[in-house]
Amino acid sequence: MRFIAVTLTIALLIPLAAFADDKDEDKPSLTIGEWLYRANERLILPAFHDEKPGTFGRDDFLDAPFLDPLRVRPRKGVGGWQHLNGTVGLGLGYQGVAEVWLATYVTCEHFLESKLRLTFPCLAKAWLDGEPVDLSGDEPEGELTLPPGTSLLLIRTIVGEDPESTETESELLQGELVFEDEEDLDAVTCSSDPTRAVDIRDVLDYPRISSPALSPDGTLVAYGLGAYGPGGERETWLEIRDTRDGAVVRSWRGVHGPSHVRWLPTGRAVSYASTDDDKTTLWVHDLDTGAVTPALRDAEHFEGYAWNPDGGSLVWAYGVEAEDDERQVKRLEAVEDRWPWWRNRSYLVETTWPGGASRRLTAGDVSASSWTFSPGGTHLLFSRTWPAPLERPYSRTEWFELDLSDLSVETVLTDRWVGQAGYGPDRDTLVLIASPSAFDGLGRDLPEGVVPNDYGGQLFLYDRKAGVAKPLSRDFDPTVQRAVWHENGFIVARVLDKQRVRLAACAPVGAWIPYETGVDVVGNWVATRGADTIVAVGTSATAPQKLVALDLDDGTARTLLDPGAERYADVTFGRVEPFVATLPDGMELDGRVYFPRNYDPDLAYPVIVYYYGGTYPITRDFGGRYPKNIWAGQDYFVYVPNPSGALGYGQEFAARHVNDWGKLTAGEVIEGTQAFLAAHPAADGERMGCIGASYGGFLTMYLITRTDMFAAAVSHAGISSLSSYWAEGYWGYGYGARALANSFPWNNRELYVEQSPLFHADDIDTPLLLLHGFDDTNVPKGESDGLYIALKMLDKEVEYVQVEGQDHHILDHDRRVVWNDTILAWFARELKGRPGWWDELYPVAD
Repeated sequence: MRFIAVTLTIALLIPLAAFADDKDEDKPSLTIGEWLYRANERLILPAFHDEKPGTFGRDDFLDAPFLDPLRVRPRKGVGGWQHLNGTVGLGLGYQGVAEVWLATYVTCEHFLESKLRLTFPCLAKAWLDGEPVDLSGDEPEGELTLPPGTSLLLIRTIVGEDPESTETESELLQGELVFEDEEDLDAVTCSSDPTRAVDIRDVLDYPRISSPALSPDGTLVAYGLGAYGPGGERETWLEIRDTRDGAVVRSWRGVHGPSHVRWLPTGRAVSYASTDDDKTTLWVHDLDTGAVTPALRDAEHFEGYAWNPDGGSLVWAYGVEAEDDERQVKRLEAVEDRWPWWRNRSYLVETTWPGGASRRLTAGDVSASSWTFSPGGTHLLFSRTWPAPLERPYSRTEWFELDLSDLSVETVLTDRWVGQAGYGPDRDTLVLIASPSAFDGLGRDLPEGVVPNDYGGQLFLYDRKAGVAKPLSRDFDPTVQRAVWHENGFIVARVLDKQRVRLAACAPVGAWIPYETGVDVVGNWVATRGADTIVAVGTSATAPQKLVALDLDDGTARTLLDPGAERYADVTFGRVEPFVATLPDGMELDGRVYFPRNYDPDLAYPVIVYYYGGTYPITRDFGGRYPKNIWAGQDYFVYVPNPSGALGYGQEFAARHVNDWGKLTAGEVIEGTQAFLAAHPAADGERMGCIGASYGGFLTMYLITRTDMFAAAVSHAGISSLSSYWAEGYWGYGYGARALANSFPWNNRELYVEQSPLFHADDIDTPLLLLHGFDDTNVPKGESDGLYIALKMLDKEVEYVQVEGQDHHILDHDRRVVWNDTILAWFARELKGRPGWWDELYPVAD
């Protein structure tokens, strides 16, 4: 078959204005001088092309491309793509009608509006990052909206007039971008190099690992994967890999919504759940026979399950929704009854395998939660929780053991500060995670009179027969988040250690051994009692999610899966460095700095300061709701301090959170930022923004009542009035049980008023962007409403964007993209003097 010959044509440069319409002849233009191109075979008319009514002509070729614009990512020398340098265009020799694909990577320093013009007669279609560009005219042109960062401009052209011609023809191909201002030319480059900064769709759309499950012998791991496709649709599937070499053992594509992946305790079989029309079926896949068998069919209100270690049954939970009062009135039974779901209940059922016979295990007016099997599978440990508004933390939790032989129940433990419980080597020893206040303060490592931060997890061994608890982490600064007993006689735990989340082993004597997993922040992880392998999912500061295996014998880790490798092949990051600021009082404030991706020490860069300031540090995880790498990729310094009150730095540091509400943390952020500026001369202190969410949103509001050092501020789901949040947020009073220990509006007006930004709105002079999910139940949007009203009445510079249909976190894919762009557009407007992106997102009404 004959191929088109493609050659570089040397010609005199033609003034760009000669190609312009009269109305654009004086506008600055940029010739696209670097292309990737792909020339195809001559286009041949299909069979019966002239048969009416299905006549097929030259123009119809344009609607039938063989490349998918949403998926193609051109690279030189790959898939037939070739490289062309020069400003004169492309010469083609062909017979009849031919198709040529052109691609260039357009990098913009800031948001720009432009026009694409193809200065040759042809049929053409164009796409910018997969979105169609509306082209028209004999020499096609169309409007382009160029976001900050690197975008792929893809063009498909059909050249020639007669598909059946045998004469060789040629065309001069050239493209240009037209702008409004001459200075825009300096902000744009066109290149064949696909290297780029990370963007929001990278963070959202790469495949994510869920529900990892480890086989009983530790040699196989099953997990779910899910990703958004180029068209916005979400696909989910299942895989099994060998933990020794990462080889794929099985893969199921097209599985609808797989979840709750578990291994059966005997044999080589894995189970998973699929849900259709709100009914859940549990499937068992036998790897040896290939058979797929339902273990449970069409369970309604399914909430989770676990296999009995003896392999003969599974226990699963289902929910029962409370009936509404026909009169459409409701008398609250407890403080928690404000929650619409609080009267719903959850019960346990046991179903035999493979027989399928079921029996109810629990009933009553209180749900059974946090249940786990004893080592032999003969008993079930679970908790029940009741409202208890007279004593912190305003709930009472008891732990019970259910004998599966006769369904008799024994009360095992009553302590309102115990959050997690599991079995140790036998039924008489429990592994507990509780706050420092548990067991009358047995886990405290604080001076007398200091109220501990009771979000801090302490590890205990509990002897049931003696009724005695033994603290294992009291002198261990990291916070224990989850722990399991291993048959080798030690406990494996995930611990929050300053900016990192690690795995560590603890001996019953309290000695701790940390493990290196190859990731900075371990998320989901799974271990079995007898296997010497742990599998974990985690990320690092500049590395997306990975699946890793950890060998407990020698402490070595290996990567089993890097699902983002293909998507991130062309992405580069700026460096990330730790930064410990020494404050005037001598305190060392931990933090880190994300450098601008293309950092040049001779330039000056705007700064974004991001903090939380609440009870949890900002860890070195990748992406997240506030993706620092994206900000740094748009040439910002990003400074991330971890002020007083955060867990993972020891009990004394964490205890500073209690009843503080900004008094310490705001000052530390201010002084830490000053130290950061002093240590980084390229950071422009006149162009600094600050941003936080939830407690961090409160801290934004409070900070700008204390200082004018920031040129712009962002508060997402911030708290402007402590008393209204305490009363109206679903968990406000519960959070107050720890963060406002024994402080109430009636006994501590100084805290509730003086620490509330709303009561100091007249001190705010920093331009502020308020963001809030319209349906936020944690921090109701009234917290932003109140400050917005106040600032408007005070004639202050404030913007307020509500995200409809979203709660405390913005989770909807498309709305999260707009929300992310809103933050970046705000900072571009206020810190870079570039209002175009904001004006495009939120044009002023006539």
